[in-house]
Amino acid sequence: MTRRSVLAIAIILTAAPIGAAVTKDPGGKVTTWAGWFSDKQCATAKVKGEEVTPNGTACVKKCLDEGSTPVFVDPKAREMYEVKDYPQVKDDVGFYLEVTGVRDETAKTISVQSVKRLGDVVQMCGLPRKKK
Repeated sequence: MTRRSVLAIAIILTAAPIGAAVTKDPGGKVTTWAGWFSDKQCATAKVKGEEVTPNGTACVKKCLDEGSTPVFVDPKAREMYEVKDYPQVKDDVGFYLEVTGVRDETAKTISVQSVKRLGDVVQMCGLPRKKK
């Protein structure tokens, strides 16, 4: 086997797993959004409220530990999407993120492919504010 053949085979074998890791829903395309991870229970009230703000990190992690569904909150769209294919959600709670993946608008899910931390989020408690 020539050196060129060995190099070509090595490139093909190296590139195959990278291409296989990119999953797309039928008709879906890989896109990037900014927002944060939360749990469905805590985020639902925030997304439907007047102001879309992150929940407290400790609260979200506790809810995720208790089995609540992880979600990605897109504050610009005022939407949340159930997170698929990303078991490290809890590690990235409490950060404003750039998430790349495939979003299914019909099922309201996002298949996460990569996450980049952009900074800490300003956390808000889910409790009503005290009157002065």
